[in-house]
Amino acid sequence: MPTSAIAPTPRDLIALRAQAAALRISMNAGRDTSAGAHRGPGLGAGLDFAEVRPYQGGDDLRSMDWRHTARRGRPFTKLFHAERERPVRVFVDLGSTMRFGTRHAFKSVIAARTAALLAWATIDAGDRIGGTVHDGHTHREQPPCGRERGALGLIHQLVAAAAEPTPTSAPAPFTAALRAFAHSVRPGTRAIVLSDFHHLDAAGERALATLRGASGITLVHVFDALEASPPPPGIYRITAPDGERTLDLRDPAVRDAYGAPFRQRSAQLAALAQRLGATRLPLATHDDPRRILASLLRPEAAA
Repeated sequence: MPTSAIAPTPRDLIALRAQAAALRISMNAGRDTSAGAHRGPGLGAGLDFAEVRPYQGGDDLRSMDWRHTARRGRPFTKLFHAERERPVRVFVDLGSTMRFGTRHAFKSVIAARTAALLAWATIDAGDRIGGTVHDGHTHREQPPCGRERGALGLIHQLVAAAAEPTPTSAPAPFTAALRAFAHSVRPGTRAIVLSDFHHLDAAGERALATLRGASGITLVHVFDALEASPPPPGIYRITAPDGERTLDLRDPAVRDAYGAPFRQRSAQLAALAQRLGATRLPLATHDDPRRILASLLRPEAAA
């Protein structure tokens, strides 16, 4: 694999802004992006006219409807649909189990590219992007920011985390990172988690359960095709963070049991998503992240 398929580079992640154009169209459909806001459920300051009603004390004089006032002989004011931001906060797992891949790139690189695409699409839609990046040892925080500052800040954290030495596989740092991420998500924020979820345990599920106040939760299951189904029968040498291993896939019984961990993890995520009212999206290393994000950011999903 080329170096860019093993670790994300600033150049590659910044260049993805051009590919985010189609995603920007999906996010912007049906809304005026000049204010970078979405129509809220109430009435107040905004761009979309709602109704005219008699003036009440405290109303903004700049919203007075002078024609209606002159016609009725008493003051009237205009009301508009309230606008609100829909910031996006993303959790990106770049831990030890993510640093593996047999198709196109490591899972960690696919996750970083997806996060960068999401960041560019978010800021181009006028919203803020922030996130938590887990490097296997600890986690790095990027506060939600708009414009290039938000996207470039997240990209910086992604590249820095990927440059860390591959850590020993352990669930505790992953759970701690999830807790920090969940704590940082405020009501009205869209929360997106990118991970292979190898280290998701009961404590991690409880951390994700605190995301219920988010305006939308998405669990993106990043995986490699080799994890889901075995290669042709044979003996394979695999390089892992803790050394080389030999995998004997000649026995039919071994091949039948091969994908059991992946199926169990997928079922666990499906059950968790149902409990959280979340969306679960599979993302293989040979998939185009733009296709996955297009389905996530379609207009009806952003409403």
